[in-house]
Amino acid sequence: AGYAEIEILGAYGERFITLCMKNGVEIWQIRRVCPGIIRARIYLLSKKKVPQLALKCGVTLEFLQDRGLPALLLLYRRRPGLFLGIVLYCTMMAVLPGFVWSVEIPDADPVQSMRIRSILAEEGFGVGRWINSVDFKDLRYRLMLRLDDVGFVIVNMEGSRAVVMSHFRDETPEIDEKTPCNLVASRDGQIISVLVKNGIRYVRKGQSVQEGELLVGGICDTRLGYYVVHAKAEILARVTDIAEETVLLKQTVYRRTGRKRIRREWSFFGKTLPGFSQKIPYESYDTVTERKILSLGDNGTVPIVLTETVVYETVPVTLEYTPEEGEAMARAALNEADRIRLYDATVESEAETVTRSDGSVTVTRVRSLIVDICEEKEFYFDDEGY
Repeated sequence: AGYAEIEILGAYGERFITLCMKNGVEIWQIRRVCPGIIRARIYLLSKKKVPQLALKCGVTLEFLQDRGLPALLLLYRRRPGLFLGIVLYCTMMAVLPGFVWSVEIPDADPVQSMRIRSILAEEGFGVGRWINSVDFKDLRYRLMLRLDDVGFVIVNMEGSRAVVMSHFRDETPEIDEKTPCNLVASRDGQIISVLVKNGIRYVRKGQSVQEGELLVGGICDTRLGYYVVHAKAEILARVTDIAEETVLLKQTVYRRTGRKRIRREWSFFGKTLPGFSQKIPYESYDTVTERKILSLGDNGTVPIVLTETVVYETVPVTLEYTPEEGEAMARAALNEADRIRLYDATVESEAETVTRSDGSVTVTRVRSLIVDICEEKEFYFDDEGY
């Protein structure tokens, strides 16, 4: 309600205080400043009433300062923008928390995260969606139908932040040692050694096999019936590996000229605000983009995003290589690829050929490799046990 700081001047200050109490005027923090001057506080609602009481007592009142909300509003009465801002702020705080401000997918890698965000957008869920209009149980069901490689997925709301918890299945899951399985050939080759640790052997040394052919069975048949095991073996085979790399002797690359422009775009709830987009003045260019999401502390985000794109002007430059340089480049590319591809293989023999044409050089390597070709293959039984 606000209050006023007053000074009571005169010899009858105590009489004025008593008269205020009798007339329902609340007065507090009464203190004597010096003889003949008393300082106190009264509510602003009583400000028009106390001059009459002071006149009856023969004292003079001096109003020092008004405090409280009424005084503050009176001070800023000629600043309508401030009041408009307060109303707009209160409205935003009441309405905006009902929308999704951000979508986070903490358990997915960048590729998986981009895929999930794309599917969520197709299902109509994302930044700016009204939370109460979303059936999260149905959304989870539709996500599970569209994500074949996901073990489970669920969307939780933490305030205005949507957190998508997901678990992707491994592309090549390891089979538990207690699970029955066969061993099949992972590629074509000729067997050079067989070491069976568990299971029934179906191949022998010197035999040629094709990809997918049964090597060691996990079903053991005896006179007393059959039993199943987790097949284990080390079967080395000689396989043929062909790798090829082609390099063009005349290539066009784009190089930066040093000129650049910074392009900024503001978006609110996923919608780009008009008037901030700038045209790119270059004919050819490459870009580096950075998204800056406004945050509230360490865990809170605001649905306002600033996208800064640095546009670098580029010009085409034609590079020409000699056949010797092209051959060296192709060989270097093959060496880098072989470093990973042949990690667990033994090279038995190798032959390299170089083919030169008018505009390119091709390096081809044909190797004889010794590799373990065993691949676990789980098997299942039907309802009748077969």
